[in-house]
Amino acid sequence: MSANVQSQTISTLEQKAFVLDADSDRSGGPIYVVGDEVRVKISSKDTNGAFVVMESLVPPKAGPPLHLHHEQDEWWYILEGQFLFEVDGRQFQAGPGATVFTARGTRHTFQNIGDTPGRTIITVVPGGLDTFFEELTLAAPRGTVPDPAKLVPLFQKYGLELLGPPLGAR
Repeated sequence: MSANVQSQTISTLEQKAFVLDADSDRSGGPIYVVGDEVRVKISSKDTNGAFVVMESLVPPKAGPPLHLHHEQDEWWYILEGQFLFEVDGRQFQAGPGATVFTARGTRHTFQNIGDTPGRTIITVVPGGLDTFFEELTLAAPRGTVPDPAKLVPLFQKYGLELLGPPLGAR
């Protein structure tokens, strides 16, 4: 197989498998989540909700608001860039090759503190964050500044809690 394999699905009676090339995803195109570009590599639908794997491109100085997941653990593998993470009030930096884990119930956020885009692989267990991101993109389309008060019900629907601004806004 060449390195430039297009998205393929191989089905059997017992399992389902697929191959994605670097620019493909399982959601029909990138999801733009408040400035970040997210590509779903393994969707919640693929795993019957067990987990989701995504690749995220984070612009310089960008990152999500402070939040927590009531029902999900989250793991990042840093591919490119320098990130500042905050977990339950403690801050630490992570660069290429680093692994960061946050257990459900922890208050967390991060920021790409570099001058170039950062890239991460994110795994969330159980799944559902990809579906949340799809709905969040509809509520806060690319290029708009979201009203946090209007996003609270969406966060609650997915077992998330919006707790404060991004690191860059503090």
